[in-house]
Amino acid sequence: MIKNDLKKAAIKSVQRVLITKPKPEGVKSTYFDLAKKYSLSLDFHPFIVVEGIPAKEFRKQKIDIASYSAVIFTSRNAIDHFFRICDELKVTVSHDTKYFCITESVALYLQ
Repeated sequence: MIKNDLKKAAIKSVQRVLITKPKPEGVKSTYFDLAKKYSLSLDFHPFIVVEGIPAKEFRKQKIDIASYSAVIFTSRNAIDHFFRICDELKVTVSHDTKYFCITESVALYLQ
């Protein structure tokens, strides 16, 4: 019974796709190429919002930024908020700190 349900689900064609990020600016995007190629309807709705917190609230969490040897950035906003917090708290980040980014565009922004 389960195998039949899986086969039916695989056979059902995809018509609408929900993308959980903001709509790309401009018309050059792989999303739009896929939509055109496979006659898809794309809906862009961001589910995650990165908001900075005040330095006072960050201090309450007792996080010592200098004790970390690496940072993973998930968005451009995360980069801006990280360095804003460092400036507000007058924390100097070591030159040996490694930065990892989720996408190439975030890495280019970091440079």
